[in-house]
This record gives sequence, C-alpha cells and structure tokens, in this order.
Amino acid sequence: MKRGALLLTTIAGLAVFLVVLALYLPASWFASALPPQARCADLGGSVWHGECLGLTVQNNRLGDATWNFGAGAAALGGKLNGDIDVRGGALSARADVATSFGGVGELRNVVARFPLDPAFIADLPADKRGNISIDLKRVVIGAARDLRQVEGTLDLTDLRQVGARPLELGSYRLTFDGAAQPDGTVVGKLRDTGGPFAIDGTLTLTPPATYLVSGFITGRTAQAESLVREIALGALPDASGRTTFSFEGSL
Repeated sequence: MKRGALLLTTIAGLAVFLVVLALYLPASWFASALPPQARCADLGGSVWHGECLGLTVQNNRLGDATWNFGAGAAALGGKLNGDIDVRGGALSARADVATSFGGVGELRNVVARFPLDPAFIADLPADKRGNISIDLKRVVIGAARDLRQVEGTLDLTDLRQVGARPLELGSYRLTFDGAAQPDGTVVGKLRDTGGPFAIDGTLTLTPPATYLVSGFITGRTAQAESLVREIALGALPDASGRTTFSFEGSL
C-alpha cells in the first residue's frame, strides 16, 4: 500500500474509532465532571443514554436520574438534544434539553413536584411545610449560565408553620410571561391563590444571582393583619389597606 493511501486509511480508521468512542462513552468516565454539589451513588450507561442512581445535590437525596440524548451530528457539533428525568420517593421531575455542552440554550417542558420539607431539603427551617409544583414551558440560559427568559408557573401550596405555634400561611403562584428584558433581568408576577394573606407583587432576578421580591400584602384575618404589622415594622397601610413589603438576597 502506498504511503498516501496508508495515511488516509489510518486517518479514516482513527475517525471511525473516535466517533464510536464518542457515541458509547461510559457515563462513569465523567463522574469527576459533575458539579461539586452533585453526587451519584452509581453511574451507568453512556453519556448519551444513561442513569445516575442515588443522586444527591447539596446533601439532598433526590432519587434516580436518567437521560437520553441524540448522539448524531448535532452531538458531534457540541449540541445536546434530549430529555432528563428524575424520580424519587418525594420528587418527580423532567425536562427537554436543547443546549450546548456548556449549558447554553433552552430547557423546555420543565415539570417538577416535591415537598417543602426539611426531611427532603436539608437547609429549610424545621417548622415550615408546603408543596412545590413547577410547570415551565421554556427556560433560556445565557452564556454565563444565567437565566435570560422564563415562561411558565411555579406554585407553592399549603404553606404552613408546624410545631408549638401552628399557622396556615396560604398558597401562592409565581408567573413568568417569557418576555426578554432589555436589562437582562427576569421578572415574575407573584400572587396569592388563597389563604390568610393577599399578596400582589413581583420577583426580579438579576444576573448573576440576586433577587428582589416586592409588592403589597394585606391580612385577611385579624391574626394575619397582626403578622403583617410585625413584618412591616410598623409601616402604615395605604388608603386601600395594603402594606408595602420588600426583601432581597442572592441565590
């Protein structure tokens, strides 16, 4: 065989080997690439079709995760297209993924259900309980892995305080319209959906990871209005009986 033909044959064979390797890379090879706060008790399958058994994130046990991504031309071009599913005793969640390997792109049809309970989320206050439902049609992630657009709803239902001083705290919905803001923020409308407090407010997420919640709150009962006065540090309500509130922090 001539040297040129031998070289071409070698290159072609190497290319085939690399393609096959990419299509069937064991998921366990990438355990060290997981975020530091995420751990898998066991990784199986490949990076395209695999499972993470015993997934924990920040010491919270979420259950078992499975994923299925296309391993064709798009994958070789650095694109992930597929879905992720996480199932556990307390959690059910799934999302369709269309991103780069770096996480830039979109998540679609993001749904999740889980309890607001310190037995499931370790850092929560011990006396708070509730339920979280997430239904997002579209989430756009920017180059800095920050949120750029969000469309859908998040519901917090049956929020309550338990223990020595039990108290019903109501249910709330956060709605995102999917609009892109010129300043890069993501804004959601916050409303109550029942309970002792009437709330009309907004949540503003500002890159890279700060938030501001502000609006109006009114107590529907004497006990709730008393709590509003405590929260508002004595601020007087307006002519319609609403009291302004605002708090901020970082994620």
